[in-house]
Amino acid sequence: MKIKFRQSGGYAGLRMGYDLDTNLLPIEEAAELQSLVQGSGVVQSQSSRSENAADLINYEITIETKEGTRQIAFDDLTLPESIIPLLDY
Repeated sequence: MKIKFRQSGGYAGLRMGYDLDTNLLPIEEAAELQSLVQGSGVVQSQSSRSENAADLINYEITIETKEGTRQIAFDDLTLPESIIPLLDY
């Protein structure tokens, strides 16, 4: 599984992100990350962004698995609570 995360926006307009490949992680860490992805429901989620809201942080997550690629986007107001542990990781 490959995971691409991008965060942008906010008051300062900062950008940051990272790319992870579970095939390159230690087995325990890869299992934890896969569990967080499954538990978050991110693959089944739909993108949602607020309109006319300033200075929100935007999140873009791309999950690539054997079944295909799923890309979703949220902001501070629309981020599902179930995805927060994955972002904290």
